Amino acid sequence: MTPRRRWPPWSGGAGPPWQQASRTRWNGCACNGRPTSASPASRGRLTFAPASDEEFVRLFRRIAVGSLDDETRRNIAVKGAEATARDEMDFYLGCPGRREWWRVAHTPDGQVAGLALPSSTPYARNVGYLGVVPEFRGHGYVDDLLTEIILIHAESGAELITATTDTGNAPMAAAFARAGFRTSEIRMLYSAPVA
Repeated sequence: MTPRRRWPPWSGGAGPPWQQASRTRWNGCACNGRPTSASPASRGRLTFAPASDEEFVRLFRRIAVGSLDDETRRNIAVKGAEATARDEMDFYLGCPGRREWWRVAHTPDGQVAGLALPSSTPYARNVGYLGVVPEFRGHGYVDDLLTEIILIHAESGAELITATTDTGNAPMAAAFARAGFRTSEIRMLYSAPVA
């Protein structure tokens, strides 16, 4: 006799209606107040400054365009870029990290290149969120943003920094590896389709 598979109650008893994604968790070290492997080329190309909540919302919206993050793409398809950006802002404001850590990155000629949001969980400091605006993707600025986040955490005494990204987001995974992060786990996430 073949065992009968039971689907979660929200599935309606039918086969898997949910969406599947996998996320990789990374661990990095900020030993002696310095990241273990920040690229020297990643310091000095961008300048970093605080910004208003509305500026961060605008950047979340811009960065969402062409994002490789599965959840971001799904949310944009369902509720649009503005609502997705505001939800991201609300989420990160609700995290245990400090709002004063957040930075907007500028190119030498003053253009906005992206944002860096160091954050925290109840257990460890976290990369939080980083993103490059579409017109500056492909210039390696992801390394500058990640280095800034690591340095902010290191300067405030963090010893362990965690990060997560979709397993299929190869550019972000490569940036974590270049910065000395190592894979600590892979999680499978299942979510019901959003109506």
